[in-house]
Amino acid sequence: MQTLHFTVDSALLKELGEHLVGKPYIALAELVKNGYDADAFRVTIELDPDQDRIVVTDTGHGMDLEEFKRFWMRIGSTHKKEQRISRKLHRSMTGSKGIGRLAVQYLAAELTLFTTSEHDLKSQLMAHVKWEEAVRSGELTSATVEYEITTKPNGFEQGTRIVLSGLRQKWGVEEIEGLAREIWWLRPPFRNPLSVPGESKQAFDIEFSSHNERFESVFDRQVKAVLELWHARIIGKNDSGKVSLALQYAGEEPITLTHFVHDSDLKDGEWEIRIYQWQYKQRFGIKVQDARVYFKNFGGVHVYDGGFHLPFYGDPRNDWLRIELDHSHRLTLSALLPKEMQVDLGMQFLPTLTRIFGVVNVSTSQEPELKILITRDRLQENKALDDLRSMVRFGLDWYAMETKRRSLKYLKSVTEVEPVKFQKVEDVLVAHESEIPKEVYEDLRKGIEEATSSVEAETERTAKQVGLIGPLATAGISTLAYQHELRRQFQDIEEIVERIGNIKTENEELKKTLNELKEDLSLWVQRVKSTSAMFAYFADGENLRMRERFPARKVLEETKAQISVLARGIPIEVVNVDENLLLPKASLVEWAAIFQNVFTNAFNALVDSDKKLIKVSSKVNDRDREILIQDTGSGVNLKTAGTLFEPFERRITISPERRALGYGGMGLGLTIVRLVANNIGCRVAFVEPEEGFSTAFCLSWRESE
Repeated sequence: MQTLHFTVDSALLKELGEHLVGKPYIALAELVKNGYDADAFRVTIELDPDQDRIVVTDTGHGMDLEEFKRFWMRIGSTHKKEQRISRKLHRSMTGSKGIGRLAVQYLAAELTLFTTSEHDLKSQLMAHVKWEEAVRSGELTSATVEYEITTKPNGFEQGTRIVLSGLRQKWGVEEIEGLAREIWWLRPPFRNPLSVPGESKQAFDIEFSSHNERFESVFDRQVKAVLELWHARIIGKNDSGKVSLALQYAGEEPITLTHFVHDSDLKDGEWEIRIYQWQYKQRFGIKVQDARVYFKNFGGVHVYDGGFHLPFYGDPRNDWLRIELDHSHRLTLSALLPKEMQVDLGMQFLPTLTRIFGVVNVSTSQEPELKILITRDRLQENKALDDLRSMVRFGLDWYAMETKRRSLKYLKSVTEVEPVKFQKVEDVLVAHESEIPKEVYEDLRKGIEEATSSVEAETERTAKQVGLIGPLATAGISTLAYQHELRRQFQDIEEIVERIGNIKTENEELKKTLNELKEDLSLWVQRVKSTSAMFAYFADGENLRMRERFPARKVLEETKAQISVLARGIPIEVVNVDENLLLPKASLVEWAAIFQNVFTNAFNALVDSDKKLIKVSSKVNDRDREILIQDTGSGVNLKTAGTLFEPFERRITISPERRALGYGGMGLGLTIVRLVANNIGCRVAFVEPEEGFSTAFCLSWRESE
């Protein structure tokens, strides 16, 4: 028996480049990410299509000849996936498919690479590739790269410089915005990151230059866009204990106040804190999940001393303002604000550290009592720092109270109803009995009795439903508390996972055990986070206050993502929902309560079905609108389906084994759905399903003239 080896056509270079990269800005972003993975502090992009070239330079660890052969010359290298963190700064690797070289040939016809390794700062490796010749070589293993090793020129330290010429792709404003969207999250929001020796893991700057000034402005705006998405901001200035504050909500005029910190040891100082609401669609194409991760890494309130960023205040987990501490103590009133500014339960609106970004500017050279430690990473704990802390926190506490006050004002405006006074109809009828013919009187009396009985039955049913509101509200409050505590535990566990990953050992058995433990903990955190996502709408007060006409399809897609952990692979199709259909005016919390419960009921009904599918569609007929949610589950009896909306009504029998996996419920889901739907002017009912489906839930409403 003889053997043959597979061969690979060199045309695969071109095919893979086009299919794996696809967009020029994605290809260029790959080169920036390579610099980040190489522990660079800075990547410079020089993009000048008119000069037919792009230059990307990084200050990373560079490559020697052996590394160039093993990593750069190997298409599809998986070393990043296996290594997972960078070798020096322990950054999480951004790439894993080894497509950086494919990205290069997709962008340009020729490449010249210059690289100096941190292990040999006197030498420089230069490599040159003509991609068309490489493709024409026939077999991929026959494609060659010319290289030479020379003495490193002056002015170039360690790192890698890639010069691309003979550009293949067109570059315009859209591509520049796309490039910035791909890499904005790599760059911290701090200024002068290279001056911060203690923040080497976070310090990373991206410089973009072009002869086209519009390209530069578009890139700069998009990279900084995330910081412009603030929901509210607080601006403060201290003048020897006299503190001037301005609070501004997005789209509104600022409100101001002045307060005094008596016997303050501080003469000066100013700050700005921005507060964010990471829910629903954001402007500038910023993805909510990306923004949340970014602020988890870079959020919080940062302190600068004469323009020098103090590293201790660069970690959002550092609670120097004692915000998370107050959250954990479940404070309802501020310890700083005067009585007239307090609102009951107002501190529930104090934002968490991962929802804020702030900068505090002080100067220890001008403040004799504000002392910096010899390590130059933080300020000394003393009265001056306490004064600074209370000045900054005063504004945040004011924001919490003002937001609570606005919430109460809004709720009052939508719940105030003029009380109706009425007299019993029976009493009116009896009073005029002598004036009404006997036959007519009897017919009226009989009709009134029937109507009264019907009203009393409806009143009793409503009373039962209202009786559920108290327990449900209590459960909701408990959920919010659970969510808050869970977020803190996520941070703790993720820190443990990171510490496990940093443990160095030569014992292979121990190394294997540590890796397995790290993987298990990481998977557990991801599962719990997926479950926690179901409560994302409920954990933010803004989603309760903001009542708008949201796009139906987008709300359904987001709800689908939130409950994916419960779906267990069951597909939910929402493509048949009209993209232009707007839901009736309501809050995101109300829509989550409706759709999450309907989807969860469908999951339960599909437990033992061979075919598992949930399909959502919409219909428009003149002024009538409806959303139909159908499934291939066990079905319902339409003659008795109305009773399923009653409290504690359950028709699906769930085995103990299935219930242990999380299926089933208390029989309150549809009751909640009808309560919420009625409140926003919608009707809910089970209707005849389409062919191929066994159950159809219909949510309908009528548009006003």
